[in-house]
Amino acid sequence: MSEKKILMLGGAHSQIPAIKYAKFKGYNVITCDYLPSNPGHNYADRYYNVSTTDLPGVLKLAKELNIDGIVAYASDPSAPAAAYVSDALDLPGPSYEAVKILSEKDLFRGFLKEHGLNSPKYYSIKSEKDSKLVDISFPCFVKPVDSSGSKGVSKVDDFPELNNAINQALQFSRCKRVIVEENVETPFKQVHGDGFVYEGELVFLGLCDHHFNGNAPIGNTFPTILDSLKIQQIKKEVAKAIKFSGFLQGAINVEVRINPEGEIVIMEIGPRSGGNYVPQLMECGTGFDEVGAIIDAAVGKKPKLNTRKEINYCFQYILGTKRAGVFHGISFSEAIKGKIKKQYLHREEGDKVYSYKNSSNVIGVFIIQCNNANDLEETFKGIENQIKLKIK
Repeated sequence: MSEKKILMLGGAHSQIPAIKYAKFKGYNVITCDYLPSNPGHNYADRYYNVSTTDLPGVLKLAKELNIDGIVAYASDPSAPAAAYVSDALDLPGPSYEAVKILSEKDLFRGFLKEHGLNSPKYYSIKSEKDSKLVDISFPCFVKPVDSSGSKGVSKVDDFPELNNAINQALQFSRCKRVIVEENVETPFKQVHGDGFVYEGELVFLGLCDHHFNGNAPIGNTFPTILDSLKIQQIKKEVAKAIKFSGFLQGAINVEVRINPEGEIVIMEIGPRSGGNYVPQLMECGTGFDEVGAIIDAAVGKKPKLNTRKEINYCFQYILGTKRAGVFHGISFSEAIKGKIKKQYLHREEGDKVYSYKNSSNVIGVFIIQCNNANDLEETFKGIENQIKLKIK
Protein backbone atom coordinates (compact mmCIF):
# COMPACT_ATOMS: atom_id res chain seq x y z
CA MET A 1 0.00 0.00 0.00
CA SER A 2 1.34 3.42 -0.96
CA GLU A 3 2.11 6.00 1.72
CA LYS A 4 -0.81 8.35 2.43
CA LYS A 5 -0.18 12.01 1.60
CA ILE A 6 -1.50 14.73 3.85
CA LEU A 7 -1.37 18.43 3.01
CA MET A 8 -0.93 20.66 6.07
CA LEU A 9 -1.93 24.29 5.53
CA GLY A 10 0.68 26.40 7.29
CA GLY A 11 3.92 25.85 9.13
CA ALA A 12 3.77 28.29 12.05
CA HIS A 13 5.04 27.41 15.53
CA SER A 14 1.65 26.32 16.86
CA GLN A 15 1.16 23.99 13.88
CA ILE A 16 4.32 21.99 14.53
CA PRO A 17 2.66 19.45 16.91
CA ALA A 18 0.24 18.39 14.16
CA ILE A 19 2.96 18.19 11.52
CA LYS A 20 5.16 16.09 13.83
CA TYR A 21 2.24 13.79 14.72
CA ALA A 22 1.48 13.18 11.04
CA LYS A 23 5.12 12.30 10.43
CA PHE A 24 5.15 10.02 13.48
CA LYS A 25 2.16 8.17 12.02
CA GLY A 26 4.12 7.52 8.85
CA TYR A 27 2.28 9.86 6.50
CA ASN A 28 3.94 11.75 3.67
CA VAL A 29 3.56 15.30 4.98
CA ILE A 30 3.48 18.30 2.67
CA THR A 31 3.19 21.86 4.00
CA CYS A 32 2.31 25.05 2.19
CA ASP A 33 1.96 28.75 2.96
CA TYR A 34 3.49 32.01 1.74
CA LEU A 35 6.24 32.06 4.42
CA PRO A 36 9.18 29.75 3.60
CA SER A 37 10.85 30.71 6.89
CA ASN A 38 8.04 29.26 9.02
CA PRO A 39 9.62 26.63 11.31
CA GLY A 40 7.03 23.90 10.71
CA HIS A 41 8.26 23.34 7.17
CA ASN A 42 11.47 21.87 8.58
CA TYR A 43 9.50 18.87 9.89
CA ALA A 44 7.65 18.15 6.63
CA ASP A 45 8.72 16.00 3.69
CA ARG A 46 8.10 18.86 1.25
CA TYR A 47 7.09 22.50 1.28
CA TYR A 48 5.35 24.58 -1.40
CA ASN A 49 5.10 28.36 -1.47
CA VAL A 50 1.34 28.63 -1.93
CA SER A 51 -0.75 30.93 0.25
CA THR A 52 -3.27 29.06 2.39
CA THR A 53 -5.89 31.70 1.55
CA ASP A 54 -5.48 31.11 -2.20
CA LEU A 55 -8.30 28.59 -2.68
CA PRO A 56 -7.69 27.83 -6.39
CA GLY A 57 -3.93 27.67 -5.77
CA VAL A 58 -4.29 25.20 -2.89
CA LEU A 59 -6.72 23.08 -4.93
CA LYS A 60 -4.30 23.01 -7.89
CA LEU A 61 -1.49 21.89 -5.58
CA ALA A 62 -3.68 19.24 -3.93
CA LYS A 63 -4.62 17.80 -7.34
CA GLU A 64 -1.00 17.72 -8.51
CA LEU A 65 0.08 15.95 -5.33
CA ASN A 66 -2.89 13.54 -5.36
CA ILE A 67 -3.33 13.98 -1.61
CA ASP A 68 -5.33 11.71 0.71
CA GLY A 69 -6.19 14.37 3.29
CA ILE A 70 -5.92 18.08 4.07
CA VAL A 71 -5.75 19.86 7.45
CA ALA A 72 -6.03 23.52 8.50
CA TYR A 73 -4.69 23.04 12.02
CA ALA A 74 -5.14 25.96 14.45
CA SER A 75 -5.67 28.40 11.59
CA ASP A 76 -8.80 30.45 10.87
CA PRO A 77 -7.56 31.85 7.53
CA SER A 78 -6.72 28.35 6.22
CA ALA A 79 -9.98 26.62 7.17
CA PRO A 80 -11.95 27.72 4.07
CA ALA A 81 -9.22 26.44 1.73
CA ALA A 82 -9.14 23.03 3.44
CA ALA A 83 -12.92 22.71 3.12
CA TYR A 84 -12.86 23.95 -0.49
CA VAL A 85 -10.36 21.22 -1.40
CA SER A 86 -12.25 18.57 0.59
CA ASP A 87 -15.41 19.37 -1.35
CA ALA A 88 -13.69 19.42 -4.74
CA LEU A 89 -11.73 16.18 -4.23
CA ASP A 90 -14.29 14.34 -2.07
CA LEU A 91 -11.87 14.07 0.85
CA PRO A 92 -12.85 13.69 4.53
CA GLY A 93 -13.66 17.01 6.19
CA PRO A 94 -16.30 19.69 6.68
CA SER A 95 -18.08 21.29 3.72
CA TYR A 96 -17.02 24.67 2.38
CA GLU A 97 -20.52 26.03 2.98
CA ALA A 98 -20.46 25.06 6.68
CA VAL A 99 -16.96 26.44 7.18
CA LYS A 100 -17.84 29.75 5.51
CA ILE A 101 -20.81 30.20 7.87
CA LEU A 102 -18.66 29.52 10.93
CA SER A 103 -15.60 31.45 9.68
CA GLU A 104 -17.10 34.83 8.81
CA LYS A 105 -18.38 36.62 11.89
CA ASP A 106 -21.25 38.51 10.30
CA LEU A 107 -22.52 35.39 8.50
CA PHE A 108 -22.28 33.49 11.78
CA ARG A 109 -24.27 36.14 13.66
CA GLY A 110 -27.00 35.99 11.02
CA PHE A 111 -26.96 32.19 11.14
CA LEU A 112 -27.45 32.16 14.93
CA LYS A 113 -30.35 34.59 14.68
CA GLU A 114 -31.98 32.58 11.87
CA HIS A 115 -31.94 29.42 13.97
CA GLY A 116 -33.18 30.98 17.20
CA LEU A 117 -29.83 30.91 19.02
CA ASN A 118 -28.73 33.87 21.15
CA SER A 119 -26.37 36.32 19.48
CA PRO A 120 -25.09 39.83 20.26
CA LYS A 121 -26.65 42.73 18.39
CA TYR A 122 -24.39 43.45 15.41
CA TYR A 123 -23.85 45.41 12.21
CA SER A 124 -21.92 44.25 9.14
CA ILE A 125 -19.83 47.15 7.81
CA LYS A 126 -17.96 47.59 4.51
CA SER A 127 -16.63 51.14 4.99
CA GLU A 128 -16.53 53.90 7.59
CA LYS A 129 -19.48 55.53 5.77
CA ASP A 130 -21.64 52.66 7.03
CA SER A 131 -20.92 53.70 10.63
CA LYS A 132 -23.84 56.16 10.31
CA LEU A 133 -26.16 53.13 10.32
CA VAL A 134 -24.84 51.85 13.64
CA ASP A 135 -27.23 52.17 16.57
CA ILE A 136 -25.55 50.31 19.40
CA SER A 137 -24.73 50.85 23.07
CA PHE A 138 -21.14 51.46 24.16
CA PRO A 139 -18.74 49.97 24.82
CA CYS A 140 -18.88 47.78 21.73
CA PHE A 141 -16.36 45.74 19.73
CA VAL A 142 -15.18 46.18 16.16
CA LYS A 143 -13.66 43.11 14.48
CA PRO A 144 -12.61 41.99 10.99
CA VAL A 145 -15.10 39.27 10.00
CA ASP A 146 -12.35 36.93 8.79
CA SER A 147 -9.25 37.60 10.89
CA SER A 148 -7.80 35.65 13.83
CA GLY A 149 -5.55 35.98 16.85
CA SER A 150 -7.13 39.29 18.01
CA LYS A 151 -5.72 41.08 14.93
CA GLY A 152 -7.63 44.26 14.12
CA VAL A 153 -9.96 43.95 17.14
CA SER A 154 -10.84 47.14 19.06
CA LYS A 155 -12.99 47.92 22.05
CA VAL A 156 -14.81 51.20 21.34
CA ASP A 157 -16.08 53.36 24.20
CA ASP A 158 -17.91 56.10 22.28
CA PHE A 159 -19.07 57.04 18.78
CA PRO A 160 -16.12 59.32 17.82
CA GLU A 161 -13.76 56.31 18.11
CA LEU A 162 -15.86 54.15 15.79
CA ASN A 163 -14.52 55.24 12.38
CA ASN A 164 -10.88 54.75 13.38
CA ALA A 165 -11.68 51.29 14.72
CA ILE A 166 -13.53 50.36 11.52
CA ASN A 167 -10.63 51.51 9.33
CA GLN A 168 -8.15 49.57 11.45
CA ALA A 169 -10.26 46.41 11.29
CA LEU A 170 -10.69 46.72 7.50
CA GLN A 171 -6.90 46.54 7.13
CA PHE A 172 -6.97 43.04 8.64
CA SER A 173 -9.95 41.74 6.64
CA ARG A 174 -9.33 39.83 3.42
CA CYS A 175 -12.96 40.22 2.28
CA LYS A 176 -13.07 43.87 3.44
CA ARG A 177 -15.94 43.53 5.89
CA VAL A 178 -15.99 44.20 9.61
CA ILE A 179 -18.53 43.62 12.33
CA VAL A 180 -19.61 46.07 15.02
CA GLU A 181 -21.19 44.13 17.88
CA GLU A 182 -22.47 44.85 21.33
CA ASN A 183 -20.50 43.89 24.41
CA VAL A 184 -22.14 40.92 26.13
CA GLU A 185 -21.79 41.51 29.85
CA THR A 186 -21.25 38.38 31.90
CA PRO A 187 -21.01 37.66 35.64
CA PHE A 188 -18.47 34.95 34.73
CA LYS A 189 -15.32 34.70 32.68
CA GLN A 190 -15.78 34.09 28.97
CA VAL A 191 -15.91 30.33 28.41
CA HIS A 192 -13.45 28.99 25.85
CA GLY A 193 -12.36 25.59 24.66
CA ASP A 194 -11.99 23.04 21.90
CA GLY A 195 -14.39 20.41 20.65
CA PHE A 196 -14.43 17.65 18.09
CA VAL A 197 -17.19 16.73 15.65
CA TYR A 198 -17.40 13.29 14.04
CA GLU A 199 -20.11 12.16 11.65
CA GLY A 200 -22.06 15.33 12.46
CA GLU A 201 -22.08 14.75 16.24
CA LEU A 202 -20.32 16.82 18.88
CA VAL A 203 -18.35 14.00 20.51
CA PHE A 204 -16.01 16.10 22.70
CA LEU A 205 -16.06 19.60 24.18
CA GLY A 206 -13.60 20.77 26.82
CA LEU A 207 -14.43 24.11 28.46
CA CYS A 208 -12.07 26.55 30.18
CA ASP A 209 -12.26 30.03 31.67
CA HIS A 210 -10.70 32.59 29.33
CA HIS A 211 -8.40 35.30 30.72
CA PHE A 212 -7.45 38.52 28.93
CA ASN A 213 -5.20 41.53 29.13
CA GLY A 214 -7.14 44.10 27.12
CA ASN A 215 -8.24 42.38 23.91
CA ALA A 216 -5.39 39.86 23.91
CA PRO A 217 -5.82 36.48 25.66
CA ILE A 218 -3.23 35.56 28.29
CA GLY A 219 -4.46 32.07 29.13
CA ASN A 220 -7.15 29.49 29.79
CA THR A 221 -7.75 27.70 33.09
CA PHE A 222 -9.22 24.20 32.91
CA PRO A 223 -11.83 23.23 33.93
CA THR A 224 -14.23 26.16 33.91
CA ILE A 225 -15.64 27.07 37.32
CA LEU A 226 -19.19 26.89 35.94
CA ASP A 227 -21.47 24.30 37.49
CA SER A 228 -22.41 21.11 35.67
CA LEU A 229 -25.86 22.41 34.66
CA LYS A 230 -24.42 25.44 32.84
CA ILE A 231 -21.77 23.25 31.21
CA GLN A 232 -24.47 20.93 29.88
CA GLN A 233 -26.48 23.92 28.63
CA ILE A 234 -23.45 25.20 26.73
CA LYS A 235 -22.81 21.80 25.19
CA LYS A 236 -26.46 21.57 24.14
CA GLU A 237 -26.40 24.99 22.44
CA VAL A 238 -23.09 24.30 20.67
CA ALA A 239 -24.38 20.90 19.49
CA LYS A 240 -27.50 22.60 18.10
CA ALA A 241 -25.41 25.12 16.18
CA ILE A 242 -23.23 22.34 14.75
CA LYS A 243 -26.31 20.41 13.58
CA PHE A 244 -27.86 23.49 11.95
CA SER A 245 -24.59 24.42 10.20
CA GLY A 246 -24.06 21.01 8.61
CA PHE A 247 -20.49 20.81 9.93
CA LEU A 248 -19.74 17.07 9.75
CA GLN A 249 -16.17 16.48 10.86
CA GLY A 250 -13.23 18.15 12.52
CA ALA A 251 -12.07 20.26 15.43
CA ILE A 252 -13.92 23.35 16.58
CA ASN A 253 -12.85 26.23 18.80
CA VAL A 254 -15.64 27.68 20.94
CA GLU A 255 -16.16 31.00 22.75
CA VAL A 256 -19.31 31.43 24.85
CA ARG A 257 -20.66 33.97 27.34
CA ILE A 258 -23.47 33.71 29.85
CA ASN A 259 -25.33 37.00 30.08
CA PRO A 260 -26.76 38.46 33.33
CA GLU A 261 -30.10 36.76 32.59
CA GLY A 262 -28.36 33.37 32.55
CA GLU A 263 -28.74 32.87 28.79
CA ILE A 264 -26.05 31.12 26.73
CA VAL A 265 -24.64 33.44 24.06
CA ILE A 266 -22.36 31.76 21.52
CA MET A 267 -19.68 34.25 20.53
CA GLU A 268 -17.73 32.06 18.11
CA ILE A 269 -17.45 28.51 16.80
CA GLY A 270 -14.26 28.44 14.78
CA PRO A 271 -14.06 25.52 12.30
CA ARG A 272 -10.58 24.51 13.46
CA SER A 273 -8.65 23.71 16.63
CA GLY A 274 -7.66 26.52 18.98
CA GLY A 275 -4.42 28.44 18.57
CA ASN A 276 -1.73 28.88 21.20
CA TYR A 277 -1.71 25.11 21.93
CA VAL A 278 -5.29 24.75 23.17
CA PRO A 279 -5.31 21.09 21.91
CA GLN A 280 -2.33 20.39 24.18
CA LEU A 281 -4.22 21.94 27.10
CA MET A 282 -7.22 19.71 26.29
CA GLU A 283 -4.99 16.64 26.33
CA CYS A 284 -3.41 17.64 29.65
CA GLY A 285 -6.82 18.25 31.21
CA THR A 286 -8.90 15.41 29.79
CA GLY A 287 -6.62 12.90 28.08
CA PHE A 288 -8.31 13.54 24.72
CA ASP A 289 -5.72 13.41 21.93
CA GLU A 290 -7.18 16.15 19.76
CA VAL A 291 -4.20 16.29 17.41
CA GLY A 292 -4.45 12.55 16.77
CA ALA A 293 -8.19 12.78 16.13
CA ILE A 294 -7.72 15.63 13.64
CA ILE A 295 -5.00 13.89 11.62
CA ASP A 296 -6.54 10.42 11.64
CA ALA A 297 -10.01 11.68 10.64
CA ALA A 298 -8.49 13.77 7.83
CA VAL A 299 -7.19 10.63 6.08
CA GLY A 300 -10.39 8.64 6.61
CA LYS A 301 -9.43 6.71 9.76
CA LYS A 302 -11.82 6.48 12.70
CA PRO A 303 -10.34 8.73 15.41
CA LYS A 304 -9.80 7.65 18.99
CA LEU A 305 -12.19 9.65 21.15
CA ASN A 306 -11.07 8.45 24.59
CA THR A 307 -10.95 10.74 27.63
CA ARG A 308 -9.92 10.07 31.23
CA LYS A 309 -12.56 9.69 33.95
CA GLU A 310 -10.58 12.00 36.22
CA ILE A 311 -9.57 15.46 35.00
CA ASN A 312 -6.34 17.32 35.64
CA TYR A 313 -6.42 20.93 36.81
CA CYS A 314 -4.22 22.83 34.39
CA PHE A 315 -3.82 26.02 32.42
CA GLN A 316 -2.31 27.53 29.33
CA TYR A 317 -0.16 30.62 29.86
CA ILE A 318 0.55 32.85 26.85
CA LEU A 319 3.78 34.75 27.36
CA GLY A 320 4.14 38.24 25.93
CA THR A 321 6.02 41.38 26.84
CA LYS A 322 4.54 44.71 27.91
CA ARG A 323 7.33 46.63 26.18
CA ALA A 324 9.37 46.20 23.02
CA GLY A 325 13.01 45.20 23.33
CA VAL A 326 15.42 42.32 22.84
CA PHE A 327 14.60 38.88 24.26
CA HIS A 328 17.26 37.58 26.66
CA GLY A 329 15.55 34.50 28.02
CA ILE A 330 13.15 33.49 30.80
CA SER A 331 13.61 32.89 34.51
CA PHE A 332 11.51 30.36 36.44
CA SER A 333 10.71 30.06 40.13
CA GLU A 334 11.52 26.71 41.74
CA ALA A 335 7.82 26.25 42.52
CA ILE A 336 6.73 26.43 38.87
CA LYS A 337 9.42 24.24 37.33
CA GLY A 338 7.83 20.96 38.40
CA LYS A 339 4.39 22.03 37.18
CA ILE A 340 5.35 22.82 33.57
CA LYS A 341 4.21 19.94 31.37
CA LYS A 342 4.96 21.49 27.98
CA GLN A 343 6.64 24.64 26.81
CA TYR A 344 6.73 26.14 23.34
CA LEU A 345 9.06 29.06 22.61
CA HIS A 346 8.57 31.16 19.48
CA ARG A 347 11.59 33.40 19.97
CA GLU A 348 15.32 32.87 20.49
CA GLU A 349 17.65 34.89 22.66
CA GLY A 350 18.70 38.02 20.78
CA ASP A 351 15.41 38.31 18.87
CA LYS A 352 13.60 41.64 18.85
CA VAL A 353 10.18 41.39 20.51
CA TYR A 354 7.19 43.72 20.56
CA SER A 355 4.43 44.63 23.00
CA TYR A 356 1.88 41.80 23.14
CA LYS A 357 -1.31 42.90 21.37
CA ASN A 358 -2.18 39.85 19.25
CA SER A 359 -0.96 36.37 18.34
CA SER A 360 1.92 37.64 16.17
CA ASN A 361 3.58 39.03 19.33
CA VAL A 362 3.51 35.79 21.37
CA ILE A 363 6.93 34.83 22.77
CA GLY A 364 5.92 31.42 24.05
CA VAL A 365 3.19 29.27 25.58
CA PHE A 366 3.29 27.03 28.65
CA ILE A 367 0.98 24.19 29.66
CA ILE A 368 1.03 23.97 33.46
CA GLN A 369 -0.56 21.27 35.61
CA CYS A 370 -1.73 21.92 39.18
CA ASN A 371 -2.76 19.72 42.10
CA ASN A 372 -6.33 20.90 42.61
CA ALA A 373 -8.73 23.81 42.03
CA ASN A 374 -7.18 26.02 44.73
CA ASP A 375 -3.67 25.37 43.45
CA LEU A 376 -4.85 26.21 39.92
CA GLU A 377 -6.35 29.52 41.02
CA GLU A 378 -3.35 30.58 43.09
CA THR A 379 -0.73 29.49 40.56
CA PHE A 380 -2.43 31.27 37.65
CA LYS A 381 -2.98 34.40 39.74
CA GLY A 382 0.75 34.65 40.52
CA ILE A 383 2.15 33.34 37.24
CA GLU A 384 3.83 36.62 36.24
CA ASN A 385 6.02 36.33 39.33
CA GLN A 386 6.95 32.71 38.56
CA ILE A 387 7.72 32.95 34.84
CA LYS A 388 9.57 36.17 34.11
CA LEU A 389 10.79 37.54 30.80
CA LYS A 390 14.24 39.08 30.44
CA ILE A 391 13.82 41.99 28.02
CA LYS A 392 16.53 44.56 27.41
